[in-house]
Amino acid sequence: MRAARSASQRGAALITVLMIVAAMSVVAVGLTQTVTAATQRARALDGQAQLRLYAAAAEEVAEIQVARILSSIEGRLIAGLPGLNEAQTIPVDGGLLRVRVSDVTNCFDVNQLVVGGDRGDRVKVPKAVDHYLDILAAAGFDQADAAGLAASLVDWMDSDSLPEIGGGEDGYYAGETPSYRTSGRPLANLSELRAIRNYDRDILQTLQPLICARPVRPDSGLAVLNLNTLTEAQAGLLSLTFSGALDVRDARRLIADRPIVGWPDVDAFLADPVIAGIAPALRKVDRLGTVSTHMEVYAEVAYRQQTMSMIFLFEARPGQLVRTLRRERVG
Repeated sequence: MRAARSASQRGAALITVLMIVAAMSVVAVGLTQTVTAATQRARALDGQAQLRLYAAAAEEVAEIQVARILSSIEGRLIAGLPGLNEAQTIPVDGGLLRVRVSDVTNCFDVNQLVVGGDRGDRVKVPKAVDHYLDILAAAGFDQADAAGLAASLVDWMDSDSLPEIGGGEDGYYAGETPSYRTSGRPLANLSELRAIRNYDRDILQTLQPLICARPVRPDSGLAVLNLNTLTEAQAGLLSLTFSGALDVRDARRLIADRPIVGWPDVDAFLADPVIAGIAPALRKVDRLGTVSTHMEVYAEVAYRQQTMSMIFLFEARPGQLVRTLRRERVG
């Protein structure tokens, strides 16, 4: 009896020890996983913090790059200029930085379609709407479609609740799934157009070379085009500076046949036989130039297998320091 009881006690003790060992193993595994996860989180947070620091540095690098490109030529950019639209790679500790500078001077700022009123509201600017309608017509849209595009964009940004013909206020967007409301504010960027009535993917692709959305400033006005960086896709903008008397196809040919080093000044451009026959009254010479005033920089930072992409919009007016108008994270 005594031997059987002793064996039973030893068995119970062994089971207890095994249970304790198993419990300790579970705890050890849990602690190891917790420590590993905490280490990984700390490493990720450290990487993200370093990415943000590199992104801030990227803005400084981008600003220096823009100033370097423009300073030696007094802002007189030409298509094909070395360093323009070309990715520049800069090694950094633990990663790299890529920067690409583009000229975004030649566009119509859709945020000019509305303006702040005396009572703090936002109201339509008829002259700007007419100009936008002309751009849409030059891009190939018929009158009804152009009117709908202009109306819906004005309704999105103005502060009243009365829809324009072909537009849409809160009542229209309440029927969407999911429902939402108009912003009553200028566009933060062109991607916001995807939420606005009538602006589908094909329309956005057509308009992308012609329009932009810049931060609202009191001294902003209709854009002055840089004749030497216009693309063939922007021929409609050039046509409108001659009140449409310059056919879009002729404008496209002028851009395609532009001198390799660009036109030295506006007068040299106006001397072209295609332009010379256009009546002076139809020429909006104040909208033509050979200087770029707005530059966009796409910057991509890579660090420890993490990436961050930023877009910076710079204003670079002759005789003034380059300044950042907008910074946004993308992707």
